[in-house]
Amino acid sequence: MLDDRVNRLANTLLGLGLKKGDRCAIFFNNRAEWGDCYMGMGRAGIIAVPINFRLTPPEVEYIVNDSTPKAFIYEEELASVIEQIKPNVKVEHFICLGKGQGSDLDYDECLAKASAGVPDVQVNEDDIYFMPYTSGTTGFPKGVCVSNKDLVMHLLVFFKEHGQLDRRDRMLVLMPLFHSNSSWYTIGLLMVGGTAVIHHSGGFNPEEVLQVIDEEKITYSSVVPTMLVMILNQPEEIKEKYNVSTLKRFIVGSAPLHTKTKEDTIAYFKGAELFEGYGSSETGCVTVLYSEDQLRKKRSIGMAVTGKEIRLLDENGKEVPQGEVGELYSRGWGVPVTKYWNNPEATKEAFRGEWVSAGDMARVDEEGFYFLEDRKKDMIITGGENLYPTEVENIIATHPAVSEVVVIGLPDEMWGEKVHAVLTLKEGQKVSEQELKDFVKPQLAGYKRPKSYDIRAELPKSATGKIARRLIRDLYK
Repeated sequence: MLDDRVNRLANTLLGLGLKKGDRCAIFFNNRAEWGDCYMGMGRAGIIAVPINFRLTPPEVEYIVNDSTPKAFIYEEELASVIEQIKPNVKVEHFICLGKGQGSDLDYDECLAKASAGVPDVQVNEDDIYFMPYTSGTTGFPKGVCVSNKDLVMHLLVFFKEHGQLDRRDRMLVLMPLFHSNSSWYTIGLLMVGGTAVIHHSGGFNPEEVLQVIDEEKITYSSVVPTMLVMILNQPEEIKEKYNVSTLKRFIVGSAPLHTKTKEDTIAYFKGAELFEGYGSSETGCVTVLYSEDQLRKKRSIGMAVTGKEIRLLDENGKEVPQGEVGELYSRGWGVPVTKYWNNPEATKEAFRGEWVSAGDMARVDEEGFYFLEDRKKDMIITGGENLYPTEVENIIATHPAVSEVVVIGLPDEMWGEKVHAVLTLKEGQKVSEQELKDFVKPQLAGYKRPKSYDIRAELPKSATGKIARRLIRDLYK
């Protein structure tokens, strides 16, 4: 019973000396124990810090040292990362699901010994519930402090805007559960008594997904465009093999769907409504594009959701006229972030009073539909994952042969965008593309590594001598 395990996890951590407001890191692939941890920590008032299982040891180490968790729960399959970071972090208790290392505690044994009673902790609506880390614009990720109240408000808005989910719904969890998207929607589904079917993290197999939809009678799922492309690219005999008629809705996020992908999705999943939306860890759900507007408003992210206001502002904080591009700010129900953890400068940059921005640029048409036009500070979205070029550039720049480097996103039908590096070499130096790939591999998660490199004699510069990223993008149009 989930409630029993939730209480046992909460009492385990409290018994180890953690108290309300302390942090506990979670480092799992997709698995049911995410539910124990998210809800158990919430019940004890302990702040959950979910960590991306794709990250390299140095990347994990940075998050641990920034969030300073007293406990770190991980699974055996990821033990090699823990072994590498242990000498460089201050964590009082490591708890392993599976076979741990040395003095690490055993997850199942801890829960078996703990009380199943409700812990005696007063948790308030303004307390921080969990703290996911976003990609950093300056090369370092930021912890987003999400309160209990704003998470619940966000979920109520989500349920209202996406078809009134209830206990009869069965969600296929495809997105990784460290991600705000899957964690929010899975927690919300459990709140209303629905069923979450958690898919493994061992690579995306499109036929397997169709089989699960058929066998588990899935009613909805949240996906990124890459997943839909892979499903739709299956041979017709595979797509016809499985019954997907139970699917009532697809929710697509992280990047706008290409028109062809949208049309093919609607044609194949005939009984399902297709929703697109815009949001972030900082803002929660901001816009929604309803099923009936999908082909009428192609490439739109939709209209403002219930309880949210949107303003598009110029660099001076003034609202731009309709049709012109400005930075998208929002306020209202379920804006999760009130601050970034341990980062007042980033907090100040994101806010204008009550209004918060994730740094995206947009325009609005005469009907109130919003369209993303550009991403401030050049964020790349590849396969639904956000990354900032600075982080990748900082790694490549340490190669002894590299003089200058710029990382950009290039359009890619499968991934939305692929990471591409453009660089110059120091005088007299030579390096191959494979050497560069080998150099960054141990330092960057797979989705952050450039898929291609271009070595040039020089990079375009502005009049002030600054590398002109926009001109570099223009070279590949």
